[in-house]
Amino acid sequence: MASITLRGREIPLFYSTLEMKMIQEQIGPISRAVDLMMGRNPDSDDPNDSSKFGGAEHLDALGKFIVMMGNAALEEEGREPDLTEKWVLRSLKPKEIIVAIQQVLGAMSEGMQSEIPDKEDDGPVDVTLEEMNKKKVKDD
Repeated sequence: MASITLRGREIPLFYSTLEMKMIQEQIGPISRAVDLMMGRNPDSDDPNDSSKFGGAEHLDALGKFIVMMGNAALEEEGREPDLTEKWVLRSLKPKEIIVAIQQVLGAMSEGMQSEIPDKEDDGPVDVTLEEMNKKKVKDD
């Protein structure tokens, strides 16, 4: 799981559909929100326009991403979701901004992954489906 360390505290980051929804409600459409979080100018036709980097919109978006995703991870771990934007931005040193962005993007990438869980042998079994599968194998 992606995480960042602020004031010596490791903050895990978690991204799911709920965080996607919250980001859209608090910042804007995901593509625009991600551009702002990265310091890009979402209104520019130039994809390399990083004129927002270090500005209020950029730092506000980054803080919101960290708070939402950090609190989500804390909740998932059964811990108190106690992060605030003020604490996050006060704790984030300017030289750590790039690393924080990379970790947020990593957590988003992890959250977008889908995997099929391994079949559990000791869980409930659909007996009818199992019999049908056995019969199919025998008939082939």
